[in-house]
Parts: sequence; C-alpha cells; structure tokens
Amino acid sequence: MNQLDFVYLLFADYITSHIEEDIDFDNGLVCRWLNGIARVSPRITSYYMDNKNKQNLADNLYQQIIPMMYDSNMACQKIYDLILYDNDISEKQKKKLIECYPCENTYDEAELIAEALCFGMTRTFIKKTTENKKLLSSGNFSPMISDFIMEGDVSKPCRYFCGREKEIEQLHELLLKERKVFLHGIAGIGKSELVKAYAKKYKKGYLNILYIAYSGSLKQDITDLDFVDDLQEDNEEERFRKHNRFLRSLKEDTLLIIDNFNVTAERDTLLPIVMKYRCRVVFTTRSRLDNYVCMQLEEITEKETLFQLMSCYYSYAEEYSPILLQIIETVHSHTLAVELAARLLEKGILEPSELLTKLKEEKAALNTSDKIGITKDGKAIKNTYYGHIHILFSLYQLSEQEQNVMCNIAMIPFTGISTRLFARWLKLSDLNIVNDLIEMGFIVPKPGQAIALHPMIQEIAVADTKPSIKKCQTLCQSLQQTCLLHGKDFSYYKTLFQTVENIILLAEKDDMAYYLRFLEDVFPYMEKYHYKIGMKIVLYEINQILEKSSGETKDKALYLDYCAACEKKVEKAIKLEKQALSLLAEINVDNAHLAANIHANLGALYREVGQIKYAKQHMEAGFTILEQYNLTYSNDSIAQICNYAILLTEIGEAEKGLTALRKLARIVKNCNTEFSSDYAAIQEAMANICLVQGNIPEATSHFKKAVQIYEIVWETEPELIESKYQEIQQLYPQAGIAMAKSITK
Repeated sequence: MNQLDFVYLLFADYITSHIEEDIDFDNGLVCRWLNGIARVSPRITSYYMDNKNKQNLADNLYQQIIPMMYDSNMACQKIYDLILYDNDISEKQKKKLIECYPCENTYDEAELIAEALCFGMTRTFIKKTTENKKLLSSGNFSPMISDFIMEGDVSKPCRYFCGREKEIEQLHELLLKERKVFLHGIAGIGKSELVKAYAKKYKKGYLNILYIAYSGSLKQDITDLDFVDDLQEDNEEERFRKHNRFLRSLKEDTLLIIDNFNVTAERDTLLPIVMKYRCRVVFTTRSRLDNYVCMQLEEITEKETLFQLMSCYYSYAEEYSPILLQIIETVHSHTLAVELAARLLEKGILEPSELLTKLKEEKAALNTSDKIGITKDGKAIKNTYYGHIHILFSLYQLSEQEQNVMCNIAMIPFTGISTRLFARWLKLSDLNIVNDLIEMGFIVPKPGQAIALHPMIQEIAVADTKPSIKKCQTLCQSLQQTCLLHGKDFSYYKTLFQTVENIILLAEKDDMAYYLRFLEDVFPYMEKYHYKIGMKIVLYEINQILEKSSGETKDKALYLDYCAACEKKVEKAIKLEKQALSLLAEINVDNAHLAANIHANLGALYREVGQIKYAKQHMEAGFTILEQYNLTYSNDSIAQICNYAILLTEIGEAEKGLTALRKLARIVKNCNTEFSSDYAAIQEAMANICLVQGNIPEATSHFKKAVQIYEIVWETEPELIESKYQEIQQLYPQAGIAMAKSITK
C-alpha cells in the first residue's frame, strides 16, 4: 500500500466525521509527516485527543491496519522499547502509555499503538532536517532521494501485466551498457507498464528510483519537484537551479524514469542537460529520436499471452476462446484495444461474435500488415489503431453524463487528480459515473485515491466529445472560483494550472466573453505561486483575444498590468503600468478596484527603485480610490493598505500607517473574518510597525494574534507555520529575542 492510501485508511474515522469538508491529503505533506519533516495537522491531533475518538482510532487499527501487518507483536515491542528508553517522558506517562503491554490479544496491540500515536502527535515537534543527515562518505553512492524529494515514487504495474519478460531483460541490458535509453512505440502498446514492471523487478538493484510524468517541459517538471529545502520565497529559476544541481549529483545507482516524453529532441531544449546526468535514465515515448539509444516496443507476438490478458477482464473467455483469438488478430494485438474489448464483453453490451463483426467492418479497407507508422514528431501516419479504439469507445454508447465526465477529465493532466477533487470540481453528487468509467477501462485509477486518462484515450475523448468552454463550464467555474480565493492556499495548485493550460490548448472557445474573464481571474493566482510558464501562456491567450476584438478599455488596462507583473526590468514595468493607468482616465464603479491596484503596483515599483515621493503619491491615490468606492475590504485591498502602511513607517509616518491598519482590522473583524489569513496579515503588519517604533509589548501582542490565526489557516501546512515562527524571531532586535521565543512556543 502506498503511504497516501495508508494515511487515508489510518485516519478514516476523522475523514468520515468531517465528510462535509471533503478532505484531501497532499502526498508531499504526508511524506513530510512520515519523514519527520513536518508535524501532523493540528486539526487531526486535536480530534484524536478526545478519548472517544482515540478509542475509534484503536478500533480502526484493530479492524483495518493490524490485519495487514505480518508481525504486529514485534511492532508493539518496538513501540514499547521506544517509550521505555525515552528520557524525555516521565515515568508516570510511560506507565500510562504501556499499560496494555505485554499485549494479550490484537485489540490490546491496537490500543497500545493508538496511545503511542496520539501521544507522539501532541509532543513538542522537532523537525528532522537535511543538515543532520550524513551522506555516504565514500562519494561512490548517490544521496537517498527520499531524504530530499517528497514525491516521485513509481507506481506498480497493472496487476494483470503479463508477458514482456524478454523486453524487460533487453531494457536492463541496454541501461547497464548505455545508461540512457528511449523506449519507443505506438500509443497504447504498454510502454509505461513495461517500465513500471522493470522498476518493480530491479528495484533492489538501484539505491533510488525517481519517476517523472512528462508535462511538456523537462525544465518545468524538474522545477515542480517537491524538495524538503524548498523555500516559499524561491522563484522558479532558483528552484530549478537547486533541483537540477541535486539531480546532477545522482550516480549510476539511481534510475530516473521520464514517462510519456512525446516530443522531438529539438522541442525540449533541456534534454541535452538531462542526458548529461550520471544516473541511468529511461524515457517512454511515441517518437523515435535519432542520435540516441532507442529500443522499440512491438506488439506482443504470443496470442496466448494476450488471451490470458482478456481472461483477466472477461469471465467467459474460455468459452469463446476461438472468437477472442480472432478479435486479438483483428486489432493487430494492440494491448490497449485487447483490454478494452475484453471489458466491453464483460459489460454484456455485445456478444463476442457481434464485436468481431463490428471490428472487421472497421478494418475493412485495411490490410493486416498495415501497421501504424511513427514520424519524427511522433504523429501517426495511419489511424489503424486509433480506429479500433474509436470503435470500441463508440460501442459503449456512453450516457450523456458519462460523456460529460469524459469530456472534462480530458482536460486533466496525465499526472492525474484526486478523485474527490475532480468530483468537487464537476459538482458530482457521488462517484458512481467515475467508477463505471474505471470499470470500462477509460479512466485509470492511480495511487493515492487519484484518477487519470491514458494519453491515447485522452486524444480520442477530445476528438469524440469535443470539449468547449460551454461544455466544460462547470469545471471552468470551479477553477475560476478557486483562483478568486487569493488569500487561500491549495496544495493542488499545480494540477489546477495544468488543467487551465489543457483548456487553453484543447477546448473550443465558444464563449469568448466568459473565456476572457476566466483567463483574467486565473492569471493573478498563477502569479501568487510564481507559475511563470502558465502566466506567459495566459498572457498570450488574452493578447490574442484582444487583438481579434476591440475589447473593453478595462481589459486592455488589465492586460498591461499583467504584462508589467511579468516584466523583469523595473523601468519597463513602470512604463507599462503608466500606460495601463492612462487608459483609466475616468474612474468609475466598474474600474475603481483595477485603478487602485495599478496605483498600488506603481507605488511598489517606485519604492523598489528608491523614488519614495512617487511611491507615496501612487499608494495614497490607490488608498483614496478604495475609500471613495467602499472597496477597503478585499484581499487585494488589504495587501495594498499593508504595503502603504509599511511605506509610511519607512518615511517616518508610522502612526499614520497604524491608524489605517487599525481601521482596516476593525472592518475585517466586523465581517466575521478575524480568523482569516487577511486578518493575520494585518496583525503582522501592525506588529512590524510597533517593532520599528520600539514598542515591544504591543508588537508581541499583534504577533501572537497573527501566529494563532496562521496555526488555524495553515494547519495542513505545518512547515509554513514553522517558517513564520523563524521569520518573526529574526525580526526582533536582540533585546526582544526572549519575547519572540515566547510567541512561538
């Protein structure tokens, strides 16, 4: 069982009791919990402090976890030893914790483990850091990836994977000899499954195995890896530099898998750099890349092996074996087509003879030797295999609701999505339709209660269901609403941004007015996470829309404002913001918020280059507009006012800045949002000003309020809380260090 599924199972009672919250655990965070890098969410910890809930945890351990353990008694013995020899636990507490030991039965074992877990979650958290790890001193081995990277595990192959023993051995020999291998072949032939099977067979031969699902950019994929020492303030270039440096340190004892690398060498400029890594690398691709070591994966030649595969999905395979062998031959032994045919028969929609007739009709004009060709860019010359998959897809006669799900999931990246999150985005009342499509073989279940589409199925789903902005309106609105929650953080932001990119690339633009608003709302959220590649795509798309139509003045001003956000040169960014402001010569209710934002951004840019006079002028202009149009309370406005107050402090008008912040704090509190990150930001800004004034007690009071809120809103991101603790301590002068430590206890 993978660690994410294990945690879902372990905390099943907590999840059930909070069913209305639709809880999703993030794989990176779970990995941090299990590696001692982050403490378990305070909300989970506080839930299990209740004795009744602790008993429920013991019941769950007894029913779900202990039956999976090969020696639960030894686990309890290890826990007993940990508690007994821990000098930081009082004798009275030890006696309470090990009351059930020695365990007379498995329920005693469950109670002991539950007690230890609950106690461990409430102890003072000491973060395990990479600094206290010693890498192997000889230098002949790679560092352990699991100590540095929070994701990248390769999933197991399909449980019905069969055949390919010779190909696995061939791949192993090539990797040992050449170190870099491109495994190429047609879509749906089983390249990804073969690599997973190889990783499973030879995992003991490698110190590390790292898996990357290619998204279209190697640089972005490497940047997006989740490293232990990533800092929130790191930009994409810094993250890539650190991640690339680490990957360069890996040696031949490490296998890197890059799945679905379906581009030419020229289209990904980072490929030459990855090819210089010392570790072994295997790419799966539809393209045959010249000048590199390639291994072509052909169809499985043994018909009996494919018949065995059909038997796994079709209950009456033995009874209809002659017809099934003809079906295998008709679809040219294409693995995915064979699997889908078997699943279709199991559903009882057609009899084997009827399916064979349908497939032969599809094949009518084709020769059995007609094989799909692969050009340099990986495109199919002939559509033989796609034709078979198309006919199988159409034979299911999917309902309108099923077609809608397929249409929308075709926008999800190949890396997959949490099943719960997808259902929430589509506002599905249950997962029945998704489960039916999994049973049909169209949707693929992934570890961690996630789902995805096979790349070939995605292409066919796009061609058949024809996604559009109107057809995917529910999905688009869910993404848009998330992006409008500027003050809230979501662990799945990468999936969200990649889904937006797929909508831009694949969906028909049949509602341009809404589509423009959608893009305009997505951009600021991408900016929040410094997602540069997506920001550029969105900017290009907005520009294309505005060029094709005159567009509203407000849209043009907003576009210039966004361009300024992407501009590296401050002087040019100032020029763009001034152009945007000139388009809003007449301020009204419709554009007041935008005008205030642009003034604030201009003020920040002028402050950056030391032109304080202009900085103050524009920040005050923005603040005046907010007050005039009663827009003081909004997420953007709060950031503006906080920055304005800090500027006032820098120029010796701290009290004026505090007055503005106190007024803002009252407004936020009156709106019953005093436990939001917005209110915390205001408290922190006031604390900083008080600190500058030398008013340590009042600064401490504001910092305490801010920290209390951060502990609530960031409860699933404990590393952010820890980072905030450190940040506050560094702000204090030497005299205030003791007080700072008292805040963060």
